[in-house]
Amino acid sequence: MRLKTATSAGETVEDAARVMARYAAGLGIRILEDKVGYYGEGDELLREYARWGDFPVISMAHDKYHPCQGLADVMGWAEWFGKGPGKGLDMSVLEGKKLLISWGHGALARSWCSVQEAMLIGSRFGMDVTVASPEGYDLDPQVVEWARENCKVNQANFAITHDVKAGYRGAHVVYSRHWMSPQAYRDGEFLKQAEIDRALKYPEWICDTEKMKLTDNAIFTHPMPIDRSHEVTDEVASGPRSCIYDVAENRLHVQKAIMALTMGNL
Repeated sequence: MRLKTATSAGETVEDAARVMARYAAGLGIRILEDKVGYYGEGDELLREYARWGDFPVISMAHDKYHPCQGLADVMGWAEWFGKGPGKGLDMSVLEGKKLLISWGHGALARSWCSVQEAMLIGSRFGMDVTVASPEGYDLDPQVVEWARENCKVNQANFAITHDVKAGYRGAHVVYSRHWMSPQAYRDGEFLKQAEIDRALKYPEWICDTEKMKLTDNAIFTHPMPIDRSHEVTDEVASGPRSCIYDVAENRLHVQKAIMALTMGNL
């Protein structure tokens, strides 16, 4: 599909959404960071489809949020702190657990969607949330404020640090993933190579065994694909406290649940 823009011919979102609503019971949309010209454009496009499409429109990841991943994340964490994968869920086990969301260096320029989703959903379930990154890698201020408010409502703690090790102390869940800087877009262009070059200047920002020893026997989590040897070492990612494959499997289960809840009666 080629959408109409200010400089090119194509189909409007209204026409595309209304036609697809005649074909299907729902629409999943995934918008990659290099397919938009500024932060927030993907979110605007998704909401425009929802405005015109007379059917459920589900984000499969866009520049602001990744709801399916967030649900898979908390399902996996609750399984690990509960009875185990596939043995039922008690989401209350996450209350009071510390979630560390740590920036990871690497040869990728990744959007904010997964880490912002983890921050929001972890804080909704009563987790203490710490966000760690080098200076200059701040996330969306509005999303940060929402997470802070969630923690306040749940009498949990919210913190931001620029210390590479401090956030690990006492953590129960460690989420180490690269994300782009607020300068990733300029004049409608995604500056991918500049972001990669910038990120590679911080090799100390990697999740490794030394840092994991500072935690409260934390589990390691990641939405995958992992930039191994940059975001995290193999020893941690493939270690006995890694829940990455359980979380990956959970994407299937939560997405089936979303389709059943939103489309089951159509």
